[in-house]
Amino acid sequence: MTLTIQWVAFVGLFSLGQAATSPVVSTQVWELRRDDLRPERPAVVGGVVSVTVGDESACFPRYLNELGVERIRIAFRSPGPASSTLSVIWTGGSQGPDRFEVAIDNVVVGLSRAVDSEHRPHAWNRDDFACSIGPGAEHVVELRSPDGFKSPIEFAGIRLAHGAAEPYQPLCYEAIGTLARYERELGAKGCLIPGAHVWVFAPAGEAATARTLAGFLEKAYGEMKSIYGMDPIFTFSAEHYPEGHKRGWGGISGVGTIGYTTEALDRFKRLGARDVRGFVGYTEEMSHGFKAYYRCDGTYEALGVAIQEDVVRRLLPQAAADAYWLPEHEQWQRTHEAYLAAGRTNPAPNKYPWNVLYTRILNHVFLRLRGEYGPNLWPDFFRVLREKDYPLHRASKVQRMGVYADVFTELFHRDMRKAFTEYGIELDCDPPWGWQSNGR
Repeated sequence: MTLTIQWVAFVGLFSLGQAATSPVVSTQVWELRRDDLRPERPAVVGGVVSVTVGDESACFPRYLNELGVERIRIAFRSPGPASSTLSVIWTGGSQGPDRFEVAIDNVVVGLSRAVDSEHRPHAWNRDDFACSIGPGAEHVVELRSPDGFKSPIEFAGIRLAHGAAEPYQPLCYEAIGTLARYERELGAKGCLIPGAHVWVFAPAGEAATARTLAGFLEKAYGEMKSIYGMDPIFTFSAEHYPEGHKRGWGGISGVGTIGYTTEALDRFKRLGARDVRGFVGYTEEMSHGFKAYYRCDGTYEALGVAIQEDVVRRLLPQAAADAYWLPEHEQWQRTHEAYLAAGRTNPAPNKYPWNVLYTRILNHVFLRLRGEYGPNLWPDFFRVLREKDYPLHRASKVQRMGVYADVFTELFHRDMRKAFTEYGIELDCDPPWGWQSNGR
């Protein structure tokens, strides 16, 4: 994984796309970011991976205690002394508990949290280490494992900041990443609008539309943060490509890369934020990106759609939201009623692919629950997930719907497993609730 390096002053922030092509040295911050579009791995010499900040030919130090890597050393230049914060984005191996140690100039500055990765598999963490950079210009950060913690660790981003800095939120590692790389894929001039939480890549001629879209998506991000009760670890990347381009896949990939064709941008240009159809694809995919941190498998489309409606209703006037959502509600109800009338079987397989059928049924159930509980249903749902540690992270496929019912039992103070069964929701199986099943 190649190293993407960012030297930035906190005043007058500029993009990774600019920094990657012409680094500007500043004492304020450096960042090393995983980049999945470059598959190279760094050399391991005597169990050590060595990286020099500013060397763009170097590879990102992705692994510790795996592939022969026992220590990671990152050399950098920065005049000291200075009070700093080193932020590290990481995930543990499957064995757990997982932990690493940070030293700067051979002085231990801290230990990461100890993570039970078997308990919460595939979860990304951010650890911040308060540290002091000593006198001189040449320094080394070392990442290593303390005694008793030797299971594999994977890194996605490392940043050193002097003074006050916003919480570290690196760009999604599947993103196109830089303006220069985007223009090569586009085959034309492009633009990059780097927001605080969402970056938008678009053809240069659509810069004004891209800027408006970026501002709207930042507002949507704020509403999703309020509902989900957290910031994602990674910054979203919304990218636009010509029809047929491999990266214009029409959805979200990884932890936050949204790939669309320029048709989506054209639609937003025509309809803007006054019509849900102008932006509904973007906000739906962002909602999927948020809920992925809770590992909400088993309700891939339905939960994202349910929460997206709350987001839309916070952003648009009621009349505009109703114009889009009320026909959807009627469709969900008709489908659910037809399913129950047919003895809880597909009433018309040629009309209802199984993924569409189950998604509509579950959306109607979620709509009924929200109508009974009120507008705080989803913020409270995710709060309970966090506080009670319900096992969505580690539940098997046939257990997940039961976990959802258990969370709702906590909220509604009645047996929601029984209620789900009455609604026609199978709790102990893995029905095709998601996008992946087009038939049965």
